[in-house]
Amino acid sequence: MEDFRRDGLVPRPVRAANEGRRPVWIYPPGSDRQLVQLLRWREHTQNVDVLRVVLWIEEFPLALDAVRASATAVLDGLLYEMERHLRAEASRHGLDPVAEQDTVVSAIATPMAAKRGKNALPRPIRVPAGERSTAVAHLLQIFVLGEQPDVTEEEAETIEKVLGVSPGRRQRVEDADPWLTGPANALVGAADFVSLPRMAEALADATDSEWEAARSPAAALFLQLPVVARALVATYGKENFAGMGGLTTFDEEPLMGVLLVAFALGARRADWFGNVEALHDSLAPWPALVSEMEQVLDMSQSELSRNLAGHGPEMRDRTQRIIDALQDGELKLGPRPAR
Repeated sequence: MEDFRRDGLVPRPVRAANEGRRPVWIYPPGSDRQLVQLLRWREHTQNVDVLRVVLWIEEFPLALDAVRASATAVLDGLLYEMERHLRAEASRHGLDPVAEQDTVVSAIATPMAAKRGKNALPRPIRVPAGERSTAVAHLLQIFVLGEQPDVTEEEAETIEKVLGVSPGRRQRVEDADPWLTGPANALVGAADFVSLPRMAEALADATDSEWEAARSPAAALFLQLPVVARALVATYGKENFAGMGGLTTFDEEPLMGVLLVAFALGARRADWFGNVEALHDSLAPWPALVSEMEQVLDMSQSELSRNLAGHGPEMRDRTQRIIDALQDGELKLGPRPAR
């Protein structure tokens, strides 16, 4: 506890009274919940800087100056590791890390794209090896280096497949239009605010009021969007329905919370914040909707069977998948137990 208090991850108690000569120390209201959340997040990471940011995202009372410093330290660390890796790879191949950067990136992307196993990139959609390698190289250029490579529409469509989002162009959630529209190579423009260099700049330049404005959208993207994605999995019985499968584990990686704060701040700088706020507003009803879903857990099997009697097997299967997801805690907000 002293370590947590020293690092500002839980508040310090205040002296409230005396019992004779013995002082009585009281923690501020909400400290117990803050400690529980801290311990849950520590199952996923013990990085104090990352923990400080995710607790702030959850609206616990942490000093904004400390949160800014922590987020900056995390992004600076990622940028340093990126540069170190580029220099090492360039040295290994006898290349100039600046003048021949595209070649260095390709050298990194090829084994990264081919890797299989626990730490490999996901493979939600089958893509030929050569096309996958090119797509990974472009992703590194866009999101890691902040560049805008010359990407054809066909190459951009392959990038969407590698990311797993391409089903978002054809699969619909009920009667809604597909969420992924427009030219695929518009993705290149995201380097203006989603790449590590631009997000680091956004963290450094944002005002306190911009930080506070970004807090709630970042929380929605980090904590609520994964629940929506898992609800879609349960509803439709497909792991990557509408290309949202990659979002289901956002809340298992605390580092993602830091990146989403930087993303929200960067989106504001790029005049894209209206889209983020619209997504935030669309996610707002979900906690209440999940609470309504949970009422089914209080039903007896006979009552549930009567309610489903007039429906076909598809609805009965869907209901059972949702019940299973609720019982497994898949639709709860916040950190899930580490796997």
